[in-house]
Amino acid sequence: MDTRTKRQIDGLRKWSASNYRGIATYPTGFGKTYTAIMAIQGMARKAGIKSVLVVVPTIELKKQWEHELKKNKVNIKTEVLVINTAVKSHHEVDFLILDEIHRYAADTFRKIFKRASYKYIMGLTATLEREDGFHAIILEYLQVFDEISVNEALKNGWISPYKVYNVAVKFTPEELLLYSKANNSFKYNAARLGRGAEAFRVATEWIKSGDKQKAGIAGAYYNSMRSRKKICLNNTNKIEVVERIVDLFPERNGLIFSANTDFADSLQEKLGGKAMTFHSKLKKKEQDYVIKRFKDKRTKVRFLSSVQALNEGFNVPHCSIGIIAGSNSTKRTMIQQLGRVVRYQEGKDAIIINLYTPETQEEVWLRKRLLDINPELITDVNLSEFINQFKKEEEICLKEIKSLIS
Repeated sequence: MDTRTKRQIDGLRKWSASNYRGIATYPTGFGKTYTAIMAIQGMARKAGIKSVLVVVPTIELKKQWEHELKKNKVNIKTEVLVINTAVKSHHEVDFLILDEIHRYAADTFRKIFKRASYKYIMGLTATLEREDGFHAIILEYLQVFDEISVNEALKNGWISPYKVYNVAVKFTPEELLLYSKANNSFKYNAARLGRGAEAFRVATEWIKSGDKQKAGIAGAYYNSMRSRKKICLNNTNKIEVVERIVDLFPERNGLIFSANTDFADSLQEKLGGKAMTFHSKLKKKEQDYVIKRFKDKRTKVRFLSSVQALNEGFNVPHCSIGIIAGSNSTKRTMIQQLGRVVRYQEGKDAIIINLYTPETQEEVWLRKRLLDINPELITDVNLSEFINQFKKEEEICLKEIKSLIS
């Protein structure tokens, strides 16, 4: 029995000690799905369960679950439903599994806790924490019974080794001017509200108040906040940088994460046949076609240009590079994106590249979302340094290979 399986069984013991209810917080690639499948099979023998409902947030995850259930020969009646469908009717089952449970804090989705009657329940997530704090709602229903960090998974070889690079990409002169204007406006309005967390709290109160003057100040605060964020995330110089990075790794397949669909589409246009766009605005048939082309190694498509549609549930072990062209400050998002490229494959060394605009709010978000993500492997570089570094590493690698052959 390998160390991963032993750890999964240990997790199930903790679930048992928690009266067979609670949340497992395991990094992507550790085996959350297989752990839950072992729970199904174990409860069938121990408790005689006869019905299971698995709730997932996306159709892609639904397909993966159905494949894994069939692969592991689960003979108990197990239905897999997307959350949008699951909350529309009542379900009576012995065992309820809520995959990506952090997604079910929304008003509509949390209804699943009342729509389903169950004896046993297990929630699964890579990280429960939400930037909006709504994970507290989930914790009203279930507590975490076990947690594994990304660092623990890396140390034990349950995910592929990886390096994180932060590449600074400066604004164009025009964008720098726009950002400075938006940032000055934000600072001015934040000062009128109290600065920092206090300003955000007051703005939340004032925007809903009947006082037009207060609501106006709060509105100006939010507008300036959105403006500077949009300018950072749509830094046009990032498009050329992504192209140069893609060309630097001609043998790798990977994912490019953008903050919005327009930017993702712009990247596809720049990269030509090397990349295809995948996001929620595509029709289901179009999404299936894009995934099929990407997984088919006979095509020229080596990268998917995505927004958030591939943050969860996308399982392609041969992905070995992730380029994050735009993101937010949450560690959960970073862990999900990281998980897309570090899923274990023998001999794979993954690379995660964060593009950020230096000396802006985007750099602050970057620092925040990288907390506890192997900080010793993070290197701040500009594009030229980054390219030179990899050329140097490639030369060292070639020398090592030649020495082994000779």
